[in-house]
Amino acid sequence: MTAAVFVLLIALAMAASLWGGRGGAHQKPEDFFVASGRFGSLLFFVLAVGETYSIATILGVPSGVYAHGTGFLAWFLGYILLAFPVGYFLYPAIWRAGRRHGAVTLPDLFGRHFRSRALERIVALNCIAFLLPLGVLQFVGLGTVLAALHLTVPPLALLGIAGALVFAMVAVSGIRGPAQVAVLKDALMLLAVVATGGAAIAWASGQGDGPAHAASPPPPAPTAWPVDIFAMSTIVLQAIGFCLVPQTVAAVFTARSAATLRRAQCAMPLYMLMFPLLVAIATVARHLPSAPADANAVFVTLAGALLPPWAFGLVLAGATLSALVVLAGICLALGPLVARNILPGLDGDAQRRAAKMVMALYLLASIWGAARFHGLMVSINNLFYFGITQTFPGLVALLAGWRVRASAIVIALLAGDALAIWLYEAAIGLGGVNPGLVGLGLNAAILGLLSRLWPARSPP
Repeated sequence: MTAAVFVLLIALAMAASLWGGRGGAHQKPEDFFVASGRFGSLLFFVLAVGETYSIATILGVPSGVYAHGTGFLAWFLGYILLAFPVGYFLYPAIWRAGRRHGAVTLPDLFGRHFRSRALERIVALNCIAFLLPLGVLQFVGLGTVLAALHLTVPPLALLGIAGALVFAMVAVSGIRGPAQVAVLKDALMLLAVVATGGAAIAWASGQGDGPAHAASPPPPAPTAWPVDIFAMSTIVLQAIGFCLVPQTVAAVFTARSAATLRRAQCAMPLYMLMFPLLVAIATVARHLPSAPADANAVFVTLAGALLPPWAFGLVLAGATLSALVVLAGICLALGPLVARNILPGLDGDAQRRAAKMVMALYLLASIWGAARFHGLMVSINNLFYFGITQTFPGLVALLAGWRVRASAIVIALLAGDALAIWLYEAAIGLGGVNPGLVGLGLNAAILGLLSRLWPARSPP
């Protein structure tokens, strides 16, 4: 029953994707990648939610609380909540600049504003390099979810099938396919969290069915992450980076107007109502007679133990679609980064063909990475933000119209990347400060210094 419900819902999602993107083979690149900026408030909202709340949220929050205690939520909730007001002001400015320059990607914006192909390519390469951990993150989560189906298919083959579904979704439909699937994904994701969280609370209060309560006292809670400098610095870094993720910027360019973006940001925090249920899931999981050995599997393990088979199939489908929609968004952001910003002079058809090839290679590389990575999902999430956030100082200069040389932005960005990664890999203590924020500070300092000592001759 679980597998039947799961397959039915995934098939329904794929049908919605193909229907929503019919005629995609004849779209021009701007329509294929960003719908030529025609999405209204509702469609943009569900697409933005699809990019915001992924399998990393559904599985990552319970796994983090299970492994680290509720102190983990200080930065996880903090950066998501802070990102909404940051986006409220930043997204309309990016959208207006994108319309002014005819941009489809963030590197488009940099290259055309500063009239520098070298800067455009450096920004594109920076985005591409740090998008790989995000794809691995989604497939790690997918591996955990699909394993719960207990199929006889090898795990790597299941990930390959998931990757093929993502590729079909984007190759046939462009951005409109994932936007249609996001509607179903949102409904199933909320149902999954409410059903599992409600069952967990009912079981904890002795009113629900499920495994017998543990006779012995529960294990001691993990040491909570202190609400200290690390939490505060990570909140600031990731709230900024959250608004600069390539697929999020691509979603911004799909909006019909700046007002559409502001309305969506006002409604986004409503989805955070599911976080108390995710915390309840992690808390109850620690009281199960057989506690999950893998922290990433907390959500799936509890859902399987407390829900009937048909409801468990719904939960697995919702979690799977939350990963597929994000992967589709990443692919649609990554494809034009190569086809438009790295490879010069491609026409519309050639751009789409090159983008599809890049998407396929990215999905394969992410599957390979997921098959060999077994760490905690939130750790991959941290690494992703180190580099993505480094475009922020240059973007501020762009939006403010400062007289900055393109070469100064390149030097500052690469210095920020290098310092953040070196500090992280060398495990150098910084009194709790997130290495990515230190790199971002160096980036901003270099850019500010060079803009004064070596300003551009004329405004961009």
